[in-house]
Amino acid sequence: MRLDFFCTWHPRILAQAVATHRPDGYLGVLLYTFGLLLVLFLLMNLDRRFREYMGRSLVRPFNFFADIRDRRLIPNSQTVLLAFVLSGSLAISVATMLRGSSLMPGSERYLHALLPGSVYSPAAGLQVTYPELIIFCTAGLFVMIVGVALILRFWAIFVRGRYSLGDTYNIAVWSLTPLSFLLAYDLVLPRLDATGSMAIVSTILVGGIILWSYARTLKGMGVLFDIYPTKIYGYGILLVIVTGGIIVAILQK
Repeated sequence: MRLDFFCTWHPRILAQAVATHRPDGYLGVLLYTFGLLLVLFLLMNLDRRFREYMGRSLVRPFNFFADIRDRRLIPNSQTVLLAFVLSGSLAISVATMLRGSSLMPGSERYLHALLPGSVYSPAAGLQVTYPELIIFCTAGLFVMIVGVALILRFWAIFVRGRYSLGDTYNIAVWSLTPLSFLLAYDLVLPRLDATGSMAIVSTILVGGIILWSYARTLKGMGVLFDIYPTKIYGYGILLVIVTGGIIVAILQK
């Protein structure tokens, strides 16, 4: 959003300028973000153990994942709620960035190649509203977390030891706790200029947190399955290279 010097010093004009840059459904998205923050706040303040889990998972991930491996159980209800909060926090960022990308010239063929036709078409643009896109992204990311847990459970068949779906689900969810930091950014992201330099800043910020969460997932897998760090990180880097190559190949068609 570009404002002149006078706007920056006149509250009324500044408020009007900000209002003109609010996307459709902004109020609903803002309430959704506050709702996620409220759920996270209640989880951390109503249960001291959950607050300790959050701190240890961020500061001492190796010890925390070792506790999961040793079956020091975390309540499933709290883990499910945390998965919903983390899915929603990333969904708001992704949906907002997708909406901004759809307004950029020359992005039609890339979005058409990456998104389903029910979501985006070159002729009509986004086929869903901004709040609907966030809901779809939240549901999709929540399902992806469950999918990662199932993949890890399948992998556990070939690893020495006895592992349950609850163990792999805890790893899949608690590895993503850095995504909770996005909730603060989600409060202001819809107001920012999605087609200018702020789009690059948002991409770097969100991408950095995703990579951080991915590295934590690899660490959690290594601790749970007792795999050497160099080996598990090697597999992880190979997966990133293969996935990136597939995406580039799709975009070049």
